[in-house]
Amino acid sequence: MKSILLTRPLLDSFNTRSALKKYGYKVFIEPMFSIKHLQPDISVDEFDVIISTSKNSVKAFSQISRVDDLPIITIGNSTMQTAKDLGFSDIISADSNVDGLISFIKNYYSSAIKFLYIRGQEVSCDLKKRLSEEGFNVREVILYKTIIKRSLTNRCKNLLSGGKINSVVFFSSQTARTFCSLVLKSGLSQVMSNITAYVMSKNIADSLKSIKWKKITMSRLPTHESLIDIINKDC
Repeated sequence: MKSILLTRPLLDSFNTRSALKKYGYKVFIEPMFSIKHLQPDISVDEFDVIISTSKNSVKAFSQISRVDDLPIITIGNSTMQTAKDLGFSDIISADSNVDGLISFIKNYYSSAIKFLYIRGQEVSCDLKKRLSEEGFNVREVILYKTIIKRSLTNRCKNLLSGGKINSVVFFSSQTARTFCSLVLKSGLSQVMSNITAYVMSKNIADSLKSIKWKKITMSRLPTHESLIDIINKDC
């Protein structure tokens, strides 16, 4: 049986585990970080549209403000579904990457629109800067931060060193960098040459280059569905 290691926060990994088990995988979970929601003082009344590039920002926003007052633009169907589950009623999914999101906004919105970009403390792309350079009015607010794991569990070390893991899945550059750092810290970099990494974007793939992998496979789109699909087809 193929085995796979998930590195997302625990609750997110549960959903991915359910999807992978349908394809016959043995799934292990080793979260690289946990999420802490913040409580910034913001008034959404001054904005026209919300932008979110992660499920965690949507979850954090739902705890501090009404979610049915404004339209929200998301990247990926997974974030869109989270917004729907939490009560957003006007949801647009730019089912693409950040470049696709920017193109979407340029094509469908005027510079008079006031955007609220909700995000975490760490991001791989300065979306506010890029949209501002295109002439858009964007305010960003940090709604959560990540608590980084300091070491791999003994269970994870034993699984890796014992050849019990065939592949590892990464949904973010931060997760990828953290995992590589902890692998190097644990002295296990040599075993990774027998393991495949599955990623959602080139940025994530680039974040894995500090160690040697059997191969790094990237999904066609930066979405949960596309990543699951490429894992299933690859194996």
